[in-house]
Amino acid sequence: MLSFFQFLKFGREQWRVQPNWARRVFVRLFGPLGVHAKIRNGRVVNAIVALDLPAKARALDAGCGHAYASFWLARRFPGWRIDAVENDHGLVAENREIAEDLHFRNLAFAGGEMSRFRATAPYNLIFSIDLLEHVPDDTGLLENFHRMLSPNGKLLLHLPRRHQEHRRIFPGFRRHTTPEHVRDEYTAPEISQKLRRSGFEVEYLRYGFSWRGELAFELNNLFWERPWLRVTLALLFHPLSIWLGYLDTRENYEDGNSLLILARKAT
Repeated sequence: MLSFFQFLKFGREQWRVQPNWARRVFVRLFGPLGVHAKIRNGRVVNAIVALDLPAKARALDAGCGHAYASFWLARRFPGWRIDAVENDHGLVAENREIAEDLHFRNLAFAGGEMSRFRATAPYNLIFSIDLLEHVPDDTGLLENFHRMLSPNGKLLLHLPRRHQEHRRIFPGFRRHTTPEHVRDEYTAPEISQKLRRSGFEVEYLRYGFSWRGELAFELNNLFWERPWLRVTLALLFHPLSIWLGYLDTRENYEDGNSLLILARKAT
């Protein structure tokens, strides 16, 4: 499980591609300012470490974004082979630059749509962090994941819970949505059914983003419609937000604003 200082600096590799010296210094010392990404990546990394995969495991980070989890896992498990796929070619270029600068030999980045990606060899693990809600044919993507896994291979998904079910703290966040989402996120029964139809057996479904994680997110994004004010207040509340976010990753909850699902490829 991530320690507090590992969580604090999660994603710090990104300092190398920041646009100005102030952001480079901050990210190098404290990791990126966004607590939300640290929470979801931290929860996924903790779940992956608990799987106790083989020393020579093959893993796929589907829709890696800034690849916080992949960089951390590549350093923690040097014997693994990790492929990370991202549709944003700008992010792919940045991640490749970081990987080259830091001499990661077990981590490779590829650009393109995840639904069209094909594995050169089966994976022991596929993990995906907040990707499915961006994909029109999510069932087709789950079926592609099924094809790319080895027998009894694992699929780990982190997903936002349907926003009508979210518990907000500050009233202004009740109208907060993500325009890039092509569907209204997920409910637990809905994603469980889609996984079973795609050939998976659900091993567990857990909730994240309890009141601690939600408060950390909201303090990190106050006045989210006014970028400069948002950043100023995010810096002011950062010590509290990062501590709340860290505490949120250390427990599983009976209710929360995100879903963490581990599924196994059915034989």
